[in-house]
Amino acid sequence: MKNRTGLDIRIAKGVPLAVVALAALATTAFPSARAADLTAAEQCDREAGSEFDLTRNRAFPAVATQDIRIGIALSACREAYNQNGGARTQFQLARVLDRAGQKLQSQRVLAEAAKNGHALAMVGYGEVLAERGETEAAVSLYQRAAAQGNILAARYLAATPRDGVATNVDDEVASQWLARADTDRLPR
Repeated sequence: MKNRTGLDIRIAKGVPLAVVALAALATTAFPSARAADLTAAEQCDREAGSEFDLTRNRAFPAVATQDIRIGIALSACREAYNQNGGARTQFQLARVLDRAGQKLQSQRVLAEAAKNGHALAMVGYGEVLAERGETEAAVSLYQRAAAQGNILAARYLAATPRDGVATNVDDEVASQWLARADTDRLPR
């Protein structure tokens, strides 16, 4: 009888631990159950939100480029895009397409996001234009993005005269852009 009581107590103590273990397993082993509750745009935010994007959905942690799960992110972001997703969705789709090696599609969607006013897309598309030799258009995009508070754009503008990219930006203007860049806020 004494052994039976001890066994009952051990079983009773083990049941709550088993319930907790099963609950933890259900949330990690079956993430699609939680994903089903999200809209396509929210799934795209969760899978492709950039740490540098000031408009990123803060309900989800930022995703480093190398950590983008291409299949899931591409599916979610394409669906959100097809549902008339806004500039942030366009930017995130472009980011995923680029990560997937679909450079031309990425640049097309990135240009669309930049045209629709997404600051980080303006920076990214500005880089594309600068590589093509379209420096004036690139600088224009950097200026628009920096005016929205984008630190990366401000840094590009500060470096343009030094790098010989834009000859119409003088040292004083470059210093002002560098001061606006507020390097403490730039993720490292």
